[in-house]
Amino acid sequence: MTTRLEEVLAAVQARVDHLRASCGDPPQTEVGWHECDAIGPQELAAAVDEGASHTAGDRTVAASLLVQSYAYRVAAVSLAAFALGLPWPSPAAEATSVRVHQGRAKALRFRSDALGEAEDARGIAEAAFTSHLVGFVSAARASQRLGKRLAWANVAASSAAAFRAVEGSARDRGDTSERLMIRRRADRLLAHAPWLAGTGRFDTHGADWEWRRSACCLWYRTSGGRTCEGCSLGTRQEAHT
Repeated sequence: MTTRLEEVLAAVQARVDHLRASCGDPPQTEVGWHECDAIGPQELAAAVDEGASHTAGDRTVAASLLVQSYAYRVAAVSLAAFALGLPWPSPAAEATSVRVHQGRAKALRFRSDALGEAEDARGIAEAAFTSHLVGFVSAARASQRLGKRLAWANVAASSAAAFRAVEGSARDRGDTSERLMIRRRADRLLAHAPWLAGTGRFDTHGADWEWRRSACCLWYRTSGGRTCEGCSLGTRQEAHT
């Protein structure tokens, strides 16, 4: 892999420590690695089964959380690079490998050192969605019954979380101009992602920049009723108070 890709990955991780990825083939000593373009319903069904043991046997919740974690893991580093105005590693399925453990996506490796142009919003949307997550969502729904709107709301929330992570880093440094740039670039990405239409929206309240979902990920079923930040259930409750 080229130093240039490693420099981009280092720059993203320097802003948000958990936004990290490796390069090249996965280590043979670690189990659970999959080439993303080889993951199908059978592999995902096995991951859902494993995840169900951590969600009180609820396979629907396990499938939902798998979709959410997978979308974040495979796309967030690339979206963060785009948000920061950097060339972005390709999140396309043929360019990535992911490690799935306990029903969640845990780690990412880039199999290609190719970098997209920093200003190419359409290109990163096509790589992340057309060339990866569209097929993944279809395979996930074939492995376990899951609403299409819920699945894409999970993808949207994961995509928004990548932008919010780097925006939060800029906020902590007091970099107002970078915060505004990241928000503009998030809007550019959404403009080229019709799959995310109607799945949620960014809300600005003072210094806060939040993502409001339109469909719940179902985590509350196994969390004692607790909901995620920006949950659609909370939005509905607020609308009726």
